[in-house]
Amino acid sequence: MKYPINKLFKGCAFAVSALALATACSDDHFDVVTQGDADKTLWENIQANKNLSEFQDLLTRITVMKSENDKTATLKYSELLASNQSFTVVAPVNGSFDYKAWSDTINKANLLRADEATEREGRQLMYIASNQFAMNHIARFNSNLASEQTIHLLNGKNVQSVPGTFNEIPMEGTQIHGSNGVLYTLKGLNPFAYNIYDFLSADPAISSVNAYIKDPAIETETFNENLSVPGAMNENGDMVYIDSIFTRTNLLLDGIGISLDDEDSCYVAVIPDNNAWEEALAKVKSIMNYAGTYSYGWDGTGFTYTSDRGSALKLNADSLCEAKAKEAIIKNMFFQPYRMGLESKKNRKIVEYMETADSLISSTGVIFYNPAAKEGQPNQNLNPALRAEYVEDASNGYVFKLPDYKFDPAYSFVSDLWFQPVSSFYTVYSSGCTAPTGNTVVLSTTNYNKERDVVDEDGNPTGEKTGVSGEVLNNTYQRFAIANNSQAMQVDFRLMDVYSADYVIKVTLVPSNINFDDVHEDEQEGFYENLCFVAEIIDDDNKSCASTTYAYKKNGEASDSNKDNAIIIDPMTGVTTLTLFPKFHFDKCYVDVPCPTGETFPRLRLTVPKGGGRNKIVYAPLNIVEISCEPYRAAE
Repeated sequence: MKYPINKLFKGCAFAVSALALATACSDDHFDVVTQGDADKTLWENIQANKNLSEFQDLLTRITVMKSENDKTATLKYSELLASNQSFTVVAPVNGSFDYKAWSDTINKANLLRADEATEREGRQLMYIASNQFAMNHIARFNSNLASEQTIHLLNGKNVQSVPGTFNEIPMEGTQIHGSNGVLYTLKGLNPFAYNIYDFLSADPAISSVNAYIKDPAIETETFNENLSVPGAMNENGDMVYIDSIFTRTNLLLDGIGISLDDEDSCYVAVIPDNNAWEEALAKVKSIMNYAGTYSYGWDGTGFTYTSDRGSALKLNADSLCEAKAKEAIIKNMFFQPYRMGLESKKNRKIVEYMETADSLISSTGVIFYNPAAKEGQPNQNLNPALRAEYVEDASNGYVFKLPDYKFDPAYSFVSDLWFQPVSSFYTVYSSGCTAPTGNTVVLSTTNYNKERDVVDEDGNPTGEKTGVSGEVLNNTYQRFAIANNSQAMQVDFRLMDVYSADYVIKVTLVPSNINFDDVHEDEQEGFYENLCFVAEIIDDDNKSCASTTYAYKKNGEASDSNKDNAIIIDPMTGVTTLTLFPKFHFDKCYVDVPCPTGETFPRLRLTVPKGGGRNKIVYAPLNIVEISCEPYRAAE
């Protein structure tokens, strides 16, 4: 991607507002090194070459700056190249680049810097000239470009040089040695390669994302006196630094551990343009429907702070939704090849993988699933959200600039949530149960009634099976049994971090006869199949949001005639996963609710009714292996 200098900055305040290209903390000082024994300096050799008069003129007017916040810099590149420091210079010859555009940019920068009201804008323009023109043609130390090698320029860019060309630009003439380095001439401007951090500022089409990432509340630059190189005192007695070093801090990018201006790293950025940004916000905000109030602070039986007591958490729901949605989109738009098992060196295979992978892992670990993925065709189907025509090259990776946001939150932010109740943390309340958090059963070789072949007295298989079929996760389950048949049993499980989205809620159960040790003194026929319970979703206000009754089947009918409208289930003969709620929508978002103490969450309540009745029914315990909340995804 190329942005001509005159197009980029003509009447565009945004384009010059935030192009801070300095590394987070640089120690690349202009150290004094004596090199070579030729008579002339690099600058004298440039002056002596009439074909470099345009390049020469610009370097006499561009200030050496390591940051756009370098307010005191006065050293010009002509002076730097006349010093005893060692450099390699690749200079574009006259007529091979847009000299007028750069000259006009420098003139405008000086004009703006002369006025206090526009000084900052002028300083930013001068830094662009320094970074994108001057430093883009100068490398530290004396390099022999007669051999193939990678050259590290003063602006941090790495470019490839092969004999006869520099970054694919033809060289002209021969190398000219000087007392402080070597000079080469080019038949054109060395193209400035935007890294992803540069790209954010340079492309007005993604200004919405750039404005968020580089908001002063998120990103700051601080002058680092210890790392800066002092020069001399000015007439006011203030130190003038030859090399001013600034340390940049970005709370968002630093928080997820990425440096978008690191030229030695490789990233893929998936950035919605300004139109797609609004579409992205609408989609993500739909799953972050925060409520105005929440009850919070679970004390073991209920929420300590409730709306009934007038002390519920009160929120500015719209503001929180907006902030959380923006944060979620931005923090999860960056991908690193190593997380996907790919080589971290930039190559087009990374782009191909992004387009077709069944899943992609962002820098924060959020998994983006490809809705077009098909079973039996791994990493072969084009992701509808990503297309090759959206890709822009960056010096340290690639940018997918999205004209529309086709990511469905159900395939990314809304992820699978599952837990085993063997962890007592998830069982937040129970009543009428033999143990408050149930009893943990570990299946072993001695007690596991695992499915196996029935054999005759001679040990030969009969073709029939016995035991309980299926695999039990971790060979462990939690047994919740009624303590007294005359009292119902109720167990509440916390459902953590659910969005205001559609979920499929399931429970995986096993019959009691999976455990040889689970013997009952007064065992009646059909006990193991006498399964009956009510499943409910309870919100933080203790309101029942949904309720479904399940009962086992006996002779084709519900086992208990009192359970009207029950969903009839077959007697369990193996590990069984029941879909309790095939599509349940949580009206509130419970992710990152800023509770001052404790937490807030909805609950899954399972209730086994009391027994008795004409048939003296005793209901089987709930032997729970796992409970899951999966994002609801409509069938293709």
